[in-house]
Amino acid sequence: MTCHFNNRLKFSNISATLLLLISANTIAVNYDSETGKRGYWNDEVQPIKPVETIVLPKAPKAPSSLPSTEVLMKLHPDQIKVLLVQWRKHAVHTLAPKDVSEALRIQDVARKKSAAYAAVVGLVNQMNPNLSLADELPITNAGKQSQFNNRSRAMDDYIGKSARSYGLLYFTSKTCEYCRVQDAVLSQFLNQFNYEIKTVELSKNPMLALKFNVKQTPSVILVNQRTKKWIPVAFGATSLPAFKESVYRGVRYIQKEITPAQFFTNERDIGTGMDPTNKQQ
Repeated sequence: MTCHFNNRLKFSNISATLLLLISANTIAVNYDSETGKRGYWNDEVQPIKPVETIVLPKAPKAPSSLPSTEVLMKLHPDQIKVLLVQWRKHAVHTLAPKDVSEALRIQDVARKKSAAYAAVVGLVNQMNPNLSLADELPITNAGKQSQFNNRSRAMDDYIGKSARSYGLLYFTSKTCEYCRVQDAVLSQFLNQFNYEIKTVELSKNPMLALKFNVKQTPSVILVNQRTKKWIPVAFGATSLPAFKESVYRGVRYIQKEITPAQFFTNERDIGTGMDPTNKQQ
């Protein structure tokens, strides 16, 4: 009897020891000493995030009934725009034939208002061609070419006459590849116009370059020989037509024949609808 009891006692002690070891191992396995996090067996389960519900805005109330088409035609464009958006959305929402019909009716009013405005614009332009530039800008190819030729001749004549009072300073460099391109352009220009030109080596004339704010080559400065007023006409290699236009505008600007607002205005267009300073109605 005593032996049996002792055996049972020993078994109980062994079972208790095993339980303690298992508990210790469980705690050791589920505990991270570095992060301090515990596991499932320590009642530290991540809570399940609830599913976010999307709250939709309530559908707007049905728009007010539209007045007659005659009344709609007298509304301001901003008012028509509001009604058009409201009724289009309402019709898409309900898909009711009556609602779609009303949406199309206000859309038809907007179309008629636009067509009526375009018609009035056509009438006003026909009665006042200076407002539309119809008398200044030809629409046929022959007319465009004729206008281009007239303006080109006027520009060439003006540049030719200015050669008596103006000269060019050409800043260049022996190591500048683009200067060779500009050399050819200037050669063509001098063959057409009797301009005096002075070539300046940039590296050998730093003070002159500083005076004319030249920092790169090729650069060309237009100078009035009497007043010494000047204006840049080329920075970098340019084409002959572009260079001629720069000289033409530069001379006219120094001569105070044009304002900054008229810098792109040809002399043939002064006082016309192409002149931004023309106040003629």
